[in-house]
Amino acid sequence: MESRLIGGRFGRVLAARLLCNDDLVESIEELCVRHDVKNAIVKGALGSLFRTQLEQTAGDTPRTIEVEGFAVELLSLSGNVSTHQNSPAPVANLFGIVADNQGHVFAGKFVRGSSPTCITIEMTVQEWLPD
Repeated sequence: MESRLIGGRFGRVLAARLLCNDDLVESIEELCVRHDVKNAIVKGALGSLFRTQLEQTAGDTPRTIEVEGFAVELLSLSGNVSTHQNSPAPVANLFGIVADNQGHVFAGKFVRGSSPTCITIEMTVQEWLPD
């Protein structure tokens, strides 16, 4: 195993409200661009989606599942936003748990461009300032 310890501190806290049809992943990336945030931790969110796609991995085989149904509830959200030297645009990696309107629960990584907000989503993102 290889590892390294990265020092840093938390910076500004961004509170945002996504509106109808705003994509979950794209909106967090846009939020970071707007406020010149290079790295961040997604602290949490509350709201609903029209639908979503989640990436799941069982063993070495990744798969994408579709969760549909009006008002797919966002039960849990966490993740990070980072920029890299070869790509200056922030990239969000978001993981969460959702429930469809039948009460079925699903978990995975949100696929960019596949999670439009139903009514609103309230979220908190905190800037990370590496040393």
